[in-house]
Amino acid sequence: MKQYACKSIVIPVDFSETSLLAIRHAAFMAQYNKAKLCMLHVINVNFGALELFVPVIDAELMQSIEKKAQQRLNELANELANEFQIEVITELRSGSASKHIVEYAKSINADIIVMGTHGYSPFEELIIGSTALKVLVKSHCPVIAMRKHETHKGYSNILMPIDLSPHTAQKARYTLELAKTYGAGVHILGLLHEDEHSKLPVLKTLIYEIEEMAKHLHVHTHTFINTDVKNRAVSTVTYAKENNVDLICIMTDQDAELSGFFLGPYTQQIIHHSQVPVLALKPKTFSSVNDSGFYSTAVGF
Repeated sequence: MKQYACKSIVIPVDFSETSLLAIRHAAFMAQYNKAKLCMLHVINVNFGALELFVPVIDAELMQSIEKKAQQRLNELANELANEFQIEVITELRSGSASKHIVEYAKSINADIIVMGTHGYSPFEELIIGSTALKVLVKSHCPVIAMRKHETHKGYSNILMPIDLSPHTAQKARYTLELAKTYGAGVHILGLLHEDEHSKLPVLKTLIYEIEEMAKHLHVHTHTFINTDVKNRAVSTVTYAKENNVDLICIMTDQDAELSGFFLGPYTQQIIHHSQVPVLALKPKTFSSVNDSGFYSTAVGF
């Protein structure tokens, strides 16, 4: 069953440099995939619990803010529609940005969310202090997170890390179908910790299945197995830099699914340190092996 789809793209807009660059990235994706671009701006009217004295936003002021925001959205939508020859729609909401991004994407059955990531402190990194990381936990669909200096428009060199954690290979079919769509090659990066050498045959079997799937889809792959990993995220980001990767595809850590609040350290570190866009998919429970695309049961399928 085909997993990659890109007919509707949600792009949150806060008019910052980061979000404006992410918008152009998403607009190119919409153009390439003949998709609809859905621009969402959320007016933040929430204040911190410790702020005892906050300005009161009356109805008239709020109406003025909404009017100006809608005007800027419309101007940007018209600009993108003309430049990329795509359908662009806009949505304006107020409240929690992450909450509305997730709810809006689900309400329109979006295929993907593209958003810029802003800098955040180590403490915020731990508790998911950024909107992007909150969206990654709650989103029903894949999320592409990108940093402000990213300028790539398409993808030609995609990295897919594979290890022995649960769900690690569920991203394989989606990644390979995405690569086929863009005419990209895929780097399969096998990751084994220093104390996991005995599990190398299991990892090789899994990677072989992915390579066979790639052949069936006519996607070129290059495989490298690192058997001396101390930190999976560092190994992944280092490989991406050394091999001119322009997209990293990962699964959000399983603990994010269980808690609903925390992302695991691997996902956080990849998002925080990657110099290229990161596409994160959520683990799924498949009803059959054919749904996942694999027949192996050695690593949690």
